[in-house]
Amino acid sequence: MSTQDNKLRLRPRFKEKVQLRSNEIKTRIRNSLEKNGEKWLGKIVDDHIILRIPENQQHFWSPQLTLELEDQNDETLIRGLFGPKPGVWTMFVFFYSSVGFLTLMGLIFGLSQMMLKMDAYGLWSLPVGSSILFGLFILSKLGQRLSREQMYQLNSLLMDALK
Repeated sequence: MSTQDNKLRLRPRFKEKVQLRSNEIKTRIRNSLEKNGEKWLGKIVDDHIILRIPENQQHFWSPQLTLELEDQNDETLIRGLFGPKPGVWTMFVFFYSSVGFLTLMGLIFGLSQMMLKMDAYGLWSLPVGSSILFGLFILSKLGQRLSREQMYQLNSLLMDALK
């Protein structure tokens, strides 16, 4: 399990081949969800599974585990992705895009001012925008750290369900 822990810490994606068919995996996960409903929640649609922490234990940074099942002969390839809730992901993409766009526009404006031999105050957008982007990056890393225990909990519950 320590190899799996290292994968989770460094890259929240994983691939795992198991000696079960996808129907058996879905049945085992469904049974575990019913038996351990206070520990995790889930939704199973075809070969797509989303697993989450219960609402009363969730916080802003709580992760979810998305699984894709792919049958291959007598085994199944499970593709897993640990990630934030869609709302958190959308918010960060919006902020990164907005700040990046505004920084680029300020840089273009500042370079135009410089070429026209004007006071190029638009160039201040580069250090300001870079600082904001760096702050967003640090904030996202903090969120990953705060969600680590719940990520391990989801992984542990999944591994227990597949035994």
